Amino acid sequence: MAETLLEQIEKSDFVIIGIGNEWNWVKNGLKNDDRYKEIIEYSGKEGNEWLLPVIEYEYAYYNSDEKIESAYKGLKKLIGDKKHFLVSDICFQDALLFGFDPAKSVYPCGNCMYLQSDESDGELYSADKCEEFMSLVNKIHDIIVSDNGVLSGDISFSKPVMNGKELYLNQKRQEYNNIKYNESAYLGNWDIYKKYLTNTLNSNLLVLELGVGLEYPTVVRWPFEKVTFINKKAHLIRVHERLYQHIPEIEDKTESIKMNSVNYIMQESKGL
Repeated sequence: MAETLLEQIEKSDFVIIGIGNEWNWVKNGLKNDDRYKEIIEYSGKEGNEWLLPVIEYEYAYYNSDEKIESAYKGLKKLIGDKKHFLVSDICFQDALLFGFDPAKSVYPCGNCMYLQSDESDGELYSADKCEEFMSLVNKIHDIIVSDNGVLSGDISFSKPVMNGKELYLNQKRQEYNNIKYNESAYLGNWDIYKKYLTNTLNSNLLVLELGVGLEYPTVVRWPFEKVTFINKKAHLIRVHERLYQHIPEIEDKTESIKMNSVNYIMQESKGL
């Protein structure tokens, strides 16, 4: 009989966890809320692309997702006291809200906490402390709640400005192609993560990849394959509805599971 996830965690010395787009409840929520249809279409027009990250921020600020909360709590219970590190290629840091240690997590593709200018080495500003930014967020919220998402013909949105510089969410994303991503928020934890990986060599390492697609394959997907290949005692569990396949070089060390990874964790943590 195949081992459960809990059994595989318990027999490992170390665990690394990768979180991907299947855990992006904001993206999925916006798709299913008709009130956001007009403003998302507006943000898709040339010159308006910068607005989509702010729309996502508004949705995350005023909403929650019980399933994602349960999944993260279930994942934390499965991990227990096992030595672990979590790396995510999405910017929503829900794991930190539901039991995971910020010192053992890293989000290389950005966050919702900070704003940056278009410079890669500029200052970071707290998003919820910036009046212009929060005014924009609340303007979007009023449109959704009071106007049921209907945009007036003369509607316009302005980028928040501080110290004469336009501000953007501190995120690496397609809508910010012309913005130099400021990496300073995550680099400290990235160094800790690299040291953690070094310590896992020649140890029983469980590599748990959950819902990671091809949006940013150099962050989780390809590095996880490399770690599994290099470490003779590593075992990769890759869970994804569509992109569950693995490279042939790690065939004997990989478990590919065709399933939504959020549902998988809910299933494996059931009863804990």
